[in-house]
Formats: sequence, structure tokens, C-alpha cells
Amino acid sequence: MPSKMIEIQRGINDQVTGFKDVTPREPSVDDVLEGHDPFKALRTREESRFTMPLMEALISKPDAANLLRDGIRFIAFQTMRGVPATWNQIARVESSDRPEEQYLRDAAMGVIPIRDSGLPVEFAQSGLEGGVKIANYLRRKGVQVTGDDIRFDRLGKIRQIAFELGRSAVATMEAVVYNDLTTAGNFTRNSTTGDNDKGANTAATTWNALGFETGLVTISTAKDRKSGQYLGYSADTIIAGPLMEFPIKQFLMSNQLSRQATAASAEVRGMGVNNPYEGLLSKIIISPWYGISYAWSLCDSTAFSYVVQMVQDWDIMQEGQSEMSEAWLVNNALRYVIAGYFGTGFVDDRAWYYSSSSTAPTVS
Repeated sequence: MPSKMIEIQRGINDQVTGFKDVTPREPSVDDVLEGHDPFKALRTREESRFTMPLMEALISKPDAANLLRDGIRFIAFQTMRGVPATWNQIARVESSDRPEEQYLRDAAMGVIPIRDSGLPVEFAQSGLEGGVKIANYLRRKGVQVTGDDIRFDRLGKIRQIAFELGRSAVATMEAVVYNDLTTAGNFTRNSTTGDNDKGANTAATTWNALGFETGLVTISTAKDRKSGQYLGYSADTIIAGPLMEFPIKQFLMSNQLSRQATAASAEVRGMGVNNPYEGLLSKIIISPWYGISYAWSLCDSTAFSYVVQMVQDWDIMQEGQSEMSEAWLVNNALRYVIAGYFGTGFVDDRAWYYSSSSTAPTVS
């Protein structure tokens, strides 16, 4: 099951008109190729309309290894573009050219006061608490196409290897980001330290109306420690694993709410039955990388709060097919390595609320 995102659709006067799963279908190898043969140039004969076997091509063409690599790169990169990913819905992508980058922490500067001419200016009371350091890491994985795959023209297997290389790059990004999002130690804010008016921004909060409101208020009252300025955050996205998909949909998509039980005493006046939480968020992200539990997170996805910094985007390199290639001489194989260099981390976790709940959702 790939990650998926559900968008809340709105009509006139911002009224909720429906919900739509906007995650594209995960492609197959045939979808990626779309009738295009990336190995055509490698196997084309100049003097005949019949294609040549891979082994003959590798022997007779001096640039055959490069053509094979280009075909594998084409399939892998097309797969990267086609496989659905959700991490980019909640992360800000930055470029980097250093082993690590440093970001300003708690940069709000408070309300600007009145200061007439002749009076000393009041300097910002912001925390400006040093910096948050995000380190970059090189990630690599190697695969090989054996001589027998080439000799016996196993193009289907070679295409599958390239396809899986592309999928692994997408899976790696998802796994790294969601590992950060489900690490309770990344959420350190509390009302006792002046970060909000509600409390800690992580707890084992059960999914129900009260738990949902706890997360919403924790984020919306986020503020700067020194100046006390509210940051204006507002949760617009909820993230959870597959076990939480249907409880979340039921709660946020229902037109009406129902009572859990009858009242213990007579009610002076009744309560409305329309669901005030319907359409309150704009995105629902369900990902298997979030884990098989009842954990969930709320965040303001528009805030500059979580960063993915890229030193080198994913690329595929190939060892040359020559007498200098150990893999070709000793192992009778062509080796390929996919590599990416990037770092991830929170810049400001005040825009987040993380529940590590292991309890099934309840009605409150």
C-alpha cells in the first residue's frame, strides 16, 4: 500500500462538497515505458531491420555499456516521477552544499511598539535561540546485471531492476521523513516553557473529539518564548497510518455527530447535531511508513517547520564494461549504484502535535 493523500473539496462559501483521493495510481513497468523501448538504440542494427541480442550489442558497440545505463536510468527516473509520494506535502525543500546546515530557531520578533522620535528604540525580544543543525548523509545501494541476463536477452528482468531502483529512491524519502515524524523526541514544546497555552505538543492522546481539540489548540496557541507573540499557526493536515484511515474519515467527513449515551439528567436545551469538525482540515495523509498503530499527527503544512535539504538528488552510476572492470572480469556482471545525498529535520516543531497513542479511537 503506497502513501496517499485525501483532499477536502470546497464549493460556494467554502462549504465542503466532498473528499477526493488525489494520490495517483502506482505505475507498473509498462506504465513507465508507455510503449517506449529505452534499449532500442542499443540493439538497433544499421544494416538490418532486425534487432540484435544484448550480448552482441555489448561486444560490437563501443558505447553499449553507456546505452544500457541510459536505458536503466530512463526507467528508474520515470518511476521516481510516477510513484506517489507524500513527504513533499509537509516538507520544505532547500538546497545545500555543506555537510550540515544551520537554521534559526524561534525567530518571531513580537509586536512592533509605538516609539516617537527622540525615544530610544526598543529592540526585539525574540528568543533567536541559536540554530538548529541538520546534517546531510550520503545514501547508496548497488545492484548488478549479470552476464547471463545480457547473454540470454532478459530485458524483462533488466527493466524490473531499473523499475525497483526508482521505487527504492521514493521509498527511502518516505521512510526517512516519516521516521522523523514518529520520533517523540523531536517534539519538545510545552506551555510551561512558554511555547503555547495548552501543554506538551506530544502525548499518547487517543483519537476522539477531545484529543483532536487538544492538538488543534496546542498548534493555534503556539508562540515565541521571549516576546509571547502568537505565531498564527493553524493545523491544516493530519497524518496517520493505515489503522487510522477510517476513524479519521468517519470523524472529519460525517455531516452529523451522534451521542455516545443518553444524558444522566434532563437537558435545559439541546445541542446541535451538525459536525463542526467537517472540513476543518484540508489534507489527510495516510502512509504505511507511519506505522501500524493508532498514532496520529497534526501540523500546519504552510509553516517553515520541517526541512528536506538536498546536496545531490538521486542519480545512477555504472561501472565501466572493460578489462579494468573487476565486476565484469571476475563476477561477469555490470554493477550499478543509485545514490542520493540529503538531510532532514525539524526547524520549528511548534507547528506540530504528535500523538503516540496505542489505544483504538473512542467517542467523547
